[in-house]
Amino acid sequence: MEINNLEILRALFIAGIPTAIVAYLMVFFAIKRGYVELGEDLVELKKRKKQAKKDKAEFKVNPVHSKWLYFGGGYYGLMALSTYAHVEFMEVYEFFLNFSSIANFIDQISFGAIVGLIIDSFLNLIPAFTWFLYWPKIFIMHQGWYWLGASYAGYHFGSYLANWFITRENESS
Repeated sequence: MEINNLEILRALFIAGIPTAIVAYLMVFFAIKRGYVELGEDLVELKKRKKQAKKDKAEFKVNPVHSKWLYFGGGYYGLMALSTYAHVEFMEVYEFFLNFSSIANFIDQISFGAIVGLIIDSFLNLIPAFTWFLYWPKIFIMHQGWYWLGASYAGYHFGSYLANWFITRENESS
């Protein structure tokens, strides 16, 4: 197998960096809101949710972290959440693209259109859970392992960076 430097760069810029940014934001806000402690992995949040369910205690997190936990947490959950957000965004964008004006939008909006969006939202869970099949349809990937490695490294780098920045912030205050 020949190493393709251009493919590695594409994977880093298209998969690694965005995954690092999303992981950074997820960890940063999880720590800032007190869902996890500094230095803990996001998997701890999932463990706390399970324990709260066992103890029949209330477990509150924001909707984004809740959806991340719904998808399983960790790297897989982050990729599923990112995929779900991408699919939802593209669907809503296409929905509004069909209207030529605000008046046309108001004329065309109906109960059926809203129900259709809700049903599609549930159907979008399928590509989210099978994100590893979804993304190769969006981006040309000659070596899927490069892309998987880049996104996985991005996940860990983003998590590390969030912890590092918060540690520095705490030391300076």
